Amino acid sequence: MRSAAVALGTALLSMTAGCVGTSDDAPRMEEIELNDTLKRFKTTTGFVDGVLTVEAHRRDGSTRTLTSARHLEAEWGLYAPAPPILGFVSREFLLSENRHDGRTLLYALVEWDDTDPDDYMAFGWWMHLPVGTSFRELEAGELGVFMDGPELDLSNPPALPVSGTATYLGVIGGLYEYRYGSGWREELQEESQYVEFSAPVELTADFSGASIAGCIGCAGDITAETLHLYPIVAWRGPPPDALPADYEIHLGRASFEANGTFENTDIEVIHPERDVTQAEGVWGGQFSNAQDSDGNPRRVVGLADVRFDESDGSNGSFLGGFSALTPATLAPPDSETP
Repeated sequence: MRSAAVALGTALLSMTAGCVGTSDDAPRMEEIELNDTLKRFKTTTGFVDGVLTVEAHRRDGSTRTLTSARHLEAEWGLYAPAPPILGFVSREFLLSENRHDGRTLLYALVEWDDTDPDDYMAFGWWMHLPVGTSFRELEAGELGVFMDGPELDLSNPPALPVSGTATYLGVIGGLYEYRYGSGWREELQEESQYVEFSAPVELTADFSGASIAGCIGCAGDITAETLHLYPIVAWRGPPPDALPADYEIHLGRASFEANGTFENTDIEVIHPERDVTQAEGVWGGQFSNAQDSDGNPRRVVGLADVRFDESDGSNGSFLGGFSALTPATLAPPDSETP
């Protein structure tokens, strides 16, 4: 079933960014050159009076625009982790549309400032299936991820510091797959399993050197869980025998542009008990145009697409999106209690 991860990786399509409601005079994202990584999660969203709108751009060039006012299947605020920014609230949405040429399913987690709903971030994924296929047939679908909000509008780029460093702490989540080689019991060999994963991510930006680097899984284990992708992976059974715990994914230093975007293919995967012989992939993202109390961009978001081989013929992949905040953004003011 390695084709599942490959299908997901190749189907994260080229998308444009920005917020619904932008004036006609403002530059649209298609006029701004994007690196390949940003093309895979850039899209157009809107969040007005609690109504979420997301555009999903398909491989054939068509667009599916889903909104919680017309396509809502479920909406809840019970299960997501608490928003990391003081004063923010969150809600999850599951949207769907059934048309003559297939069905579209879209999941979104939205976080916004309770005193200023225009300050929001939307994270999620969408899946489109042709007529006659089930949402359980992951390999048959087109899938995409998105991260968007006013602070990621590249027509309003961040004012990056010219010196100093900043640390960013956050999480990454997505799809983990492992295909078993000769080092595993016979019934597993040549089979593959996949599951949703979540992991801590740490990044350090060096503004003097205009670069950023970091690690996935160094501050805590990569875990297998069913949290955001459950409509398409939860039914598939128990976690894989080869759990993602103990892997560390080291993200090599990427140079960022004046608009706060970056991309790099320098990736290393290590495991204390498995002999990783090769790793490849790409990671990249962008800085927020909103500042923390120290004058640094308060957030970094992006995507990591990682594949690795092991000496017994096993191989695996991690594909996910990340969001990380500065400690100054995470920590509440001394006079307030979270």
